Amino acid sequence: MIQILLMVSFGILGAIWTAIWVWVLVSARHPAPQVQVEAEVPILRRRLLYISMALVVAIFLVSIYWLPYAFIRRGVDGQPVIKIQVLGQQWVWTFSQTEVPVNVPVEFDVTSGDVNHGFGIYDPEGHLIAQTQAMPGYTNRLIFTFEQPGDYIVRCLELCGTPHFLMASHITVVKQ
Repeated sequence: MIQILLMVSFGILGAIWTAIWVWVLVSARHPAPQVQVEAEVPILRRRLLYISMALVVAIFLVSIYWLPYAFIRRGVDGQPVIKIQVLGQQWVWTFSQTEVPVNVPVEFDVTSGDVNHGFGIYDPEGHLIAQTQAMPGYTNRLIFTFEQPGDYIVRCLELCGTPHFLMASHITVVKQ
């Protein structure tokens, strides 16, 4: 659903952008007198600024539901029922727990013991469904609700050394 909404939004923005450029190109063939153009440019710029600002605010408000930040996820998914401590180190993920129930908000407290790592969760079909950074000396909180049971793969999304491609682990999501 979100992909369709984003695709439609970008399609509309692309159509508006294309229409503006077509208008500019058509207008350039028949230049208006210089005095008239100089008087209209500030008005046109101001209108385009207001339209752009309104579009940015509208897109932000429509998309806020899907933002990954913890305070928004708590409002959407509810308070996390399970907290899992995650430590990323070259070239392994260490979890305090690897089995979680389906349809329960889970908070991953993700940090690193050495270098930056990208904590990415992939669904059983191989699609990236959630991600955050694992950084030394800092804990990122990722709240996520698994909607289907199965074996989810956690991979590192940031090159962290030669055997980076081996840095994978599993989370098992079970029915209650």
